[in-house]
Amino acid sequence: MAKPQIINPPNKLKSKVSMGGPGAVDPARLARAEAVIEKMTESYLDWVETDLAKLEGELAALSPGAPDTQERIDVIYRAAHDIKGQGGSFGYHLMTEIGALMCRYIENMDGAMTQEDVDLMQLCYKSMRAVITGRLSGDGGEAGRVAGMRRTGDGDLFDGEANLR
Repeated sequence: MAKPQIINPPNKLKSKVSMGGPGAVDPARLARAEAVIEKMTESYLDWVETDLAKLEGELAALSPGAPDTQERIDVIYRAAHDIKGQGGSFGYHLMTEIGALMCRYIENMDGAMTQEDVDLMQLCYKSMRAVITGRLSGDGGEAGRVAGMRRTGDGDLFDGEANLR
């Protein structure tokens, strides 16, 4: 399988916003906004713990072929989506990457759910739990780089860019 190409679109907004002059971003206002976000980081850790507890409970109860499988997958998807959306805002970029991976995996599940599907979602959950327990903000440093590759019996599971192989 060929390695996927990642295309990063140009940041056109950056070229339209200036520092200084009429209509420019006020550095003091920007600093105040950044301070508010910094204060909210502790709240994020509480919020993400709630989402992780939800994921843990739903994954523990998830069983291939059970009548409530789709409802549980919907709850899991929403929690992963929330985690994906909030992680980067509060400096936990690995949470955004893992949440995106889990969402994409769920979106692309084809046919009846299997135990392998459950196992992969569990792996995403455990990875998120490790990031939060270790307070691996940013790219996670060395621990984040080591965790970027996971080996399975027949090759890599993750390619380090939040893509399943």
